[in-house]
Amino acid sequence: MTLGEEQRVRQHQRTWDRVWVLAPYGLLGLGCGASLLNATGWEHQLVTLAIAAGLGVWHWWFAVAHPDWCERRTGLMVLYFAGLLALTALLVSRSTGFQIFVPACYVLAFVTLPGWFAYAGAVLAGAPWLVIPETDVPLTLLNLATVTPLAALIGWAIRAMEGEAARRHEVNTQLVAALAENARLHEVLVERAKAAATAEERARLAREIHDTAAQGLAGIVTQLEAAEELSPSEPVRDRLGKARYLARTSLTEVRRSIEALRPGPLENTRLAEAISGTAATWQEQHGVATEFTLTGTPRPAPAEAEVAVLRAAQEALSNIARHAHAERVDLTLSYMDDLVVLDVRDDGTGFDVEAASGFGLLALRERVGQLAGSVEVESAPGAGTALSVAIPLGGAR
Repeated sequence: MTLGEEQRVRQHQRTWDRVWVLAPYGLLGLGCGASLLNATGWEHQLVTLAIAAGLGVWHWWFAVAHPDWCERRTGLMVLYFAGLLALTALLVSRSTGFQIFVPACYVLAFVTLPGWFAYAGAVLAGAPWLVIPETDVPLTLLNLATVTPLAALIGWAIRAMEGEAARRHEVNTQLVAALAENARLHEVLVERAKAAATAEERARLAREIHDTAAQGLAGIVTQLEAAEELSPSEPVRDRLGKARYLARTSLTEVRRSIEALRPGPLENTRLAEAISGTAATWQEQHGVATEFTLTGTPRPAPAEAEVAVLRAAQEALSNIARHAHAERVDLTLSYMDDLVVLDVRDDGTGFDVEAASGFGLLALRERVGQLAGSVEVESAPGAGTALSVAIPLGGAR
């Protein structure tokens, strides 16, 4: 059942509840009309109509103005029904025309009284018929003995149908909730399957590149080094040296591509530990003082976001090693309300950000941009460099 259908069902139920509590006014009006046709004095008629008006106000206050009291506020509803029977009996005793209102008491017993009180009310609902002037009490009691069980049976059937409708509504609500939860879980499983398939494909590509292009370039470098040592000609050695440099540079880039494709340090560890380990390894390789700081409480993030942050740290350290000539590097990983932020600062030579056109920074911006993140670089010649990468913890777009 959709939300719109559920609202329509509730509106339909409220409409029928309203009809049941307003219907007695029609019977009360008919009773007033029948009473006016009787050849009694106007003074008597006015008092009778005043009592009828009082009954209308009594019913309005308890049943119409406060519908939430019905079947919930036992004490108030017992008081209401007792007053209803008393006023009805008084009206019937003053004018037989109000007999038409007595059947409404049976209906109101099941509309307003909770549980078994409704059946007790149905037994008492016919009492006003006993006070009709010159009534045959034994015959009336016999009729009541027939009518009351039938009225109770009808009331029970109506309540049973309402209970079944409520039960079905509850079941439908639970079913809709279960379907929504299943749909959410299905989306999660699909996303995880996609992530697993992507990771597997990246690992396969890394293996393929390592076993083909990387191995081939490594062999070329080795052969060029051997040829360079054997060649007596300086021009030839110079050419071989340039070829060896290009091959080694290409091999370095291929290895970086392989590293970018593999899960790497994040495969069996946390992001903070991976960046800390990367910083420690880089410090040992380059002899530059490097400090890693973690702020905030680490929280799980999508794999793509963690990989992007780690690659940003690796790219920043690689650029510092090649260009910055720094003496100190500080890396800070910060977990905020809905962001994970990496800051990398060095005291190196710096550069003109506007004139920078390296592929590494461009690739980093593209990778982070796909995750709805941002990359900011602050630097100036001789003033060091500050790189800040911020990625939402919610994941990619």
